[in-house]
Amino acid sequence: MKLDITKTDPDMISLDLIGDDERGYDFLDDASIINLKQIKSDYGVLSVYLDTRSSAEKQKTVLARFKNGIKQIRETQEQNWDHDETLRFDAMLKHVSKALELEMEDPSGKGIALFVSPGRVLPKKLKVDYELFELYHLPDAPDDIVSWGKTPVLTPLLVAKDEHPETGVVLFDRKEVRFFLYTMGEAAEYNIEMNNPDPVTTGKSHTWHGYGTHNHQQWQEEHYKRYLGQAAIAISKIAKKAGWKWIALLSSDEQEAKHIIDYFAKDMQKKIIGTASLAMKASINEVRDTAANIVSNAENREELHTLNEWLDELKKPAGLAVSGIADTVLAAQEYRVHTLLFPADFIQKGWECQSCGGLFADFQDEAPAECPYCGSNDLLEKEDIIADVAVQVLQSDGDIEVVRNTDNRSILEDNGIVGGLLRY
Repeated sequence: MKLDITKTDPDMISLDLIGDDERGYDFLDDASIINLKQIKSDYGVLSVYLDTRSSAEKQKTVLARFKNGIKQIRETQEQNWDHDETLRFDAMLKHVSKALELEMEDPSGKGIALFVSPGRVLPKKLKVDYELFELYHLPDAPDDIVSWGKTPVLTPLLVAKDEHPETGVVLFDRKEVRFFLYTMGEAAEYNIEMNNPDPVTTGKSHTWHGYGTHNHQQWQEEHYKRYLGQAAIAISKIAKKAGWKWIALLSSDEQEAKHIIDYFAKDMQKKIIGTASLAMKASINEVRDTAANIVSNAENREELHTLNEWLDELKKPAGLAVSGIADTVLAAQEYRVHTLLFPADFIQKGWECQSCGGLFADFQDEAPAECPYCGSNDLLEKEDIIADVAVQVLQSDGDIEVVRNTDNRSILEDNGIVGGLLRY
């Protein structure tokens, strides 16, 4: 990009990505999850999560584990299906099995998430028109899930998204700045150029000797400070445009990476999670690996910090925190939750009112007689209510914190297993 980023309206900046790396994980943004959350199908939705890591033993059992999950669905659901529903499921299963077979011939990532919703079926040809057929390659191996319901199971996808948030990675030296995106275990470079206009730093300078050399060195440093200030402005504009949660700063000299932090506004300094040393000619994969380490450390720090903040608020008589599935879902309905906390493997049934759209849940398996908000008895069972709540929090500009650490999970279990920090 040739335009001057520092003088450009962020809305005019084009953020095209080049060359995500070879591991084949899929970039996944909040919009993708929100779109999946909107899926409601009377025909049914198949949600599949499978560990596809490359060991020979795992590879051989992927299809077997999938078929075992399908068998369990049949045992619990088939007695309630009519002929058309059985036909539709069988036709869908044929296509899904074929897709998984092809996938395992050349697997990517450590796991997959597959969402399929069949629509109209032509019985003679077993042809299905799909309302949904989405496959994602994941950077972390999920627990196996094969589920059938009216809405997709999304919590494992939210877990992966939380572990690898959208992070801007900036690699710079005294001559140029390169911009990258790290998310979902992958990295890609933005098609944006920023160079230091100083002729001395761009290799076109004359050699300086004798009187005036010291003054020229001072001039160079002053120019470099202006360059850092302009770079900070450009980074901030791109961060806002791209919606980066965090920023990682890389430079051939790590002290330079730390030095530029002072040139950012306070709100942007809060997004900077770490610095590291890396050559300007580094490949996308080298940037990815460096960023992955910084992001992992930041995620661990954030998990502990958020959990401690939540516990402190719970102890206060009128603290801004809530715990327990029922109260947390209610607070989210009222748009009071700004950070939702739940364990990585937590999936809980709940319900959505088809009249008022309200979500509610407790730890019961049976639906209540009516909606607690409007009294309607038109209730849709949700296989994964916490995912719906999480998406609702994201849509209200909130955050989610998925707790993975074993000790931290024990703390959650002792305090209602799910909870939230509140806006008011």
